[in-house]
Amino acid sequence: MIFSSLRKKLKDTSISRKLYFTIGIMAVLVVVELTTLGVAINTLSAVRSFVEGEALWSKSQKDAVYRIRIYSSSHNEKDFQAFRQFLAVPLGDKKALIELSKGKPDFKIAKEGLLAGRNHPDDLDGMINLIMRFSDYYYLRKAFDIWEHADVEMQQLIPLADKMHDMIRSKNASQSEINQVMDQIEAINGKLSQMVDGFSYTLGEVSRWLERTVLKVLLALSLTIGTISILITISVSRGIEKGIKAIIDGAALIKQGFFSTRVQVYSNDEIGVLASAFNDMTVALENKIQELKSAEESLKKERDRAEASEKVKQLFLANMSHEIRTPMNAILGFARLLEESLTDKELQEYIRVIIKSGDDLLVILNDILDFSRIEAGKVNFEMQSFNLKNTIDSIVTMMEPKAFSKKIKLKSTIDKQIPKIIIGDSVRLSQVILNLVSNAIKFSENGEISIAIATIDEDADKIVVECIVKDTGIGIPLEKQAKIFESFEQATTDTVRKFGGTGLGLSISKQLVELQGGKIFVKSELGSGSEFHFTLPFLKAKNGQLKRALDHENGVEIIHTPGKSGKGIRVLVVEDNGINQMLIVKVLQKREFEIDVADNGMTALDMLKGKEYDIILMDLQMPEMDGYEATRLIRNLENNKKGVPIVAMTAHTIKGERERCIEMGMNDYVPKPFNIEELFDKMFNLVKNRFDETSII
Repeated sequence: MIFSSLRKKLKDTSISRKLYFTIGIMAVLVVVELTTLGVAINTLSAVRSFVEGEALWSKSQKDAVYRIRIYSSSHNEKDFQAFRQFLAVPLGDKKALIELSKGKPDFKIAKEGLLAGRNHPDDLDGMINLIMRFSDYYYLRKAFDIWEHADVEMQQLIPLADKMHDMIRSKNASQSEINQVMDQIEAINGKLSQMVDGFSYTLGEVSRWLERTVLKVLLALSLTIGTISILITISVSRGIEKGIKAIIDGAALIKQGFFSTRVQVYSNDEIGVLASAFNDMTVALENKIQELKSAEESLKKERDRAEASEKVKQLFLANMSHEIRTPMNAILGFARLLEESLTDKELQEYIRVIIKSGDDLLVILNDILDFSRIEAGKVNFEMQSFNLKNTIDSIVTMMEPKAFSKKIKLKSTIDKQIPKIIIGDSVRLSQVILNLVSNAIKFSENGEISIAIATIDEDADKIVVECIVKDTGIGIPLEKQAKIFESFEQATTDTVRKFGGTGLGLSISKQLVELQGGKIFVKSELGSGSEFHFTLPFLKAKNGQLKRALDHENGVEIIHTPGKSGKGIRVLVVEDNGINQMLIVKVLQKREFEIDVADNGMTALDMLKGKEYDIILMDLQMPEMDGYEATRLIRNLENNKKGVPIVAMTAHTIKGERERCIEMGMNDYVPKPFNIEELFDKMFNLVKNRFDETSII
């Protein structure tokens, strides 16, 4: 009925209006769909914010209990104050929830509470809107009820902790009485852990409900858009076809000489006008061209928007990498210092667990960044000449300690037919082999891992090699072998629980191999180990390239410095982060370097003008003046100080950062978290021309 009435109205409407109407209806429906999608994304983002907030809440609660537990035995006031500080996050969240539960909440107070709970400022509005709009929804109400009960339980910790504090300060209570109070705190901690699990599970239900709802709405809108578009298109096209056919038939009759022929006008649109004036056809054609241009412009804007979105994602990943690597630098650095200092074997084992966990986190971070670059098509391959044997030997040297810790023998063989120097991307080759060897070590309890490189094809300019990484590990079920190269896939769920990992390593390796024109596959039998095969093409080095590569190998002298002293070497550390300052100073003090510290590039420049330094360790991202500008100004000095060696130390590890540092005038680059021995090697190599061997040993 409605469609029939609409068709009658369109009959006497101009073609341009019909087209505008059609496009308008589609545009309105698309806007509705995009609006729905936007609301859904914002809501899911808010749920994600609560998940992150819950993680912060849980961590602070556990850290607080951990500190009060230490305090119960150490009686150190610093531990009690640390307990109070860790409570700031749960108390801030509680303040926000109480305020938002009011009939007329003060959103400023609520935001202050969420900020105190260490929630990101950009997430606050979304979190508040989620509470205000959807708080009556079953799962959200359930989640917030759990939150309120958790706050009540958390509140009970404070008087118990204060009681313990008073007992310890009075020195009248026995350790047994203190332990009784601690037992009450542990009981509350147990309840809180269960509540946190319940809160996380409930938020998961919220997320799944939103996903289902959004999919249903988007599907309904898509079907509506498609149906209406088809019906309107059919109606309009039939009317136009009927009018044109009448004009063609009339023109044919006129051609035959029937000049009295009159073309029947079926409508008052351009087709009707065309019966008496062909100029209207030109107008219709121009309108059509304009519409095509509009469609092209719209597509261009969509493309630009997609490219901008990709840039934002890449920037986010770079910033995420920097913000994670900065604290990880301190965590791993101090952990390694502790490992060297401690004599208690149990404590050393704890420290090794911390170091391993930190290293695993960095592997995961690098996997995510590589995966993102590959997904965005941002991977570039450097065609450089390199020594294949040296590359494989470096991999074996790097992985041997990890293999040795599990009593696994690691060996390598290279086909003698392969030229000593070949041209390709040695970094990406190393990345693939390291991924495969790391997996082999992870999934093997003992036995042997071998790396074999062989020639499978060769001509005058190119050579194709096959690399086989073979282990004696747990093997892979046949039905899972086709899936392990997919993103976020592992052999079994038991594998994830037992060995961890992101499931990205093999996916990244596969894509890196295939992007270079190679292939990768696996042969495996459950319980008998696995063989990972991949092929890669490389160019053969020409005479000039071969000579330069060999000259470079023979001319580079690398000083390895285990245990060497830096006594007499003056180092300027330029770092704005206090924790990282402390770490670098402690590391350098162990080698007896003379150290000064600057908080930013401007201060460093002033200190360099007033004092001689043999080397500068330069952070890049600092207030007032960053490391790039400081380096530029140092290199522009008009005295011999402009040549002081500068080593960049930064958590920025995106591709091209090292090259940018060298281009800006720095001598070398050390990513955070830094390897202590690698740092010392680079420092001693850079200052070796200023000191003879006796002054640095």
